[in-house]
Amino acid sequence: MSVSIILIPAAIAALASMAAGGAGAAGVGVGIAGAIRSITGGANEPATMQVRTRMKDRGLLSDALKDLGAVDVEVGDQVAATIDGIKLVMESTPEGIWAANFTAKDRKKEVTTAEATKLAERLDAAYAARVQTAVAARIREKAGDAGLDLVSETVQEDESITLTLNVRA
Repeated sequence: MSVSIILIPAAIAALASMAAGGAGAAGVGVGIAGAIRSITGGANEPATMQVRTRMKDRGLLSDALKDLGAVDVEVGDQVAATIDGIKLVMESTPEGIWAANFTAKDRKKEVTTAEATKLAERLDAAYAARVQTAVAARIREKAGDAGLDLVSETVQEDESITLTLNVRA
């Protein structure tokens, strides 16, 4: 059996949550990739869930997968990789909604909803770290052109980056 997860952009997820009266996620766990809705498949259908995501850049997504130790990473119309014995195949719609399917590489085993959710959360965190690094690099690169001087840069225990910039007089 495989598990499919629909990864919805965070902005759409927030609107859906507000429309539902601000209710929390149903059953799968709430975190960075907190679920909005859990849908269980029928007897012959895979379990399906919807979770929030901020993933848009396929290059950063590929790098995040590699950061998690993924092998056989392929990026094209689909994003595919194998992580910890789980085959992950992701497809994105023009609206930026990702459908992710998690299947055990060993067909004799099954991927549980908990395993798929944990992997989605790990991927979301790895992607967020890659986005942070890319944004910090862009700020460093463009600061001078914007009339700013980089005064200091520190990396916190939680790996967050603090850049202090001075405005040139």
